Amino acid sequence: MSFLPTDYKSPNSSNSYLKLQEGENRIRIMSRPIMGWEDWDLNNKPIRFRMHERPAKPIVSEKPIRHFWSLIVFNYTEERVQIMHIVQNTIRKSIEALCRDTDWGDPFGYDIKIVKEGKGKDTDYSVNPVPHKPMDAYLVNEFKSNPCNLEAIFLNADPFSSEWDSYTPMGNETQTQPSTVNTVNFTMPLRRHITEQQAQQLELLIQKCDPEKEESIREFLSKVCENSRDLSKMDASMHPKMLELIEGRAAQYQKTIKANEVPF
Repeated sequence: MSFLPTDYKSPNSSNSYLKLQEGENRIRIMSRPIMGWEDWDLNNKPIRFRMHERPAKPIVSEKPIRHFWSLIVFNYTEERVQIMHIVQNTIRKSIEALCRDTDWGDPFGYDIKIVKEGKGKDTDYSVNPVPHKPMDAYLVNEFKSNPCNLEAIFLNADPFSSEWDSYTPMGNETQTQPSTVNTVNFTMPLRRHITEQQAQQLELLIQKCDPEKEESIREFLSKVCENSRDLSKMDASMHPKMLELIEGRAAQYQKTIKANEVPF
């Protein structure tokens, strides 16, 4: 008897985001992309902005702000619906070229093979379309069974969460979402600011941080406050992340103070 059953296969990863593997990656694009700008905070976490909200400069100067696409795909390797987050110019421009080519058109009617070669800065990508073929019913069912709200990416929330009131529709308009799922409205929402109470809370937390770091903290926050030192101009969607960050800085400094106190 062999160590492993003859029909054993390693389980697929549970990652909701597509990670391109070395070699060939076959996908079917299932939604239109959302587009925007991606920056990184001091904790190496992404902050994403809509197209009309591009920051004037990056938070970390060594990490330039990058244009991104995010779209829903079916990953044939993982056999599941995932989000493909594209920041690579080569991939994006190749898909753009296919969309503009009258022989190919929108990528809902054919699979795409993305070949990854190399590592790090020496990584190369090539994008090759597969002859047109109607989307398999299995893929359609997988899309409907795993509703995804791409707009959640701008909040750093889970796009596949069941909490959303609406979800991203399938790109091919001949397909429909489940009757229990509403399609998302792609009208660009107006920017919302935080409340005065939330601004005051942040101000109090800043005062509990290391005084020597106050200027850098305020400069950092200004990037999500329309390049202003007025905290009340902070984008409401950024408040939870900024609050968590400043709370952590304040707690760290207060802990340092207590550790250095001289007992009497």
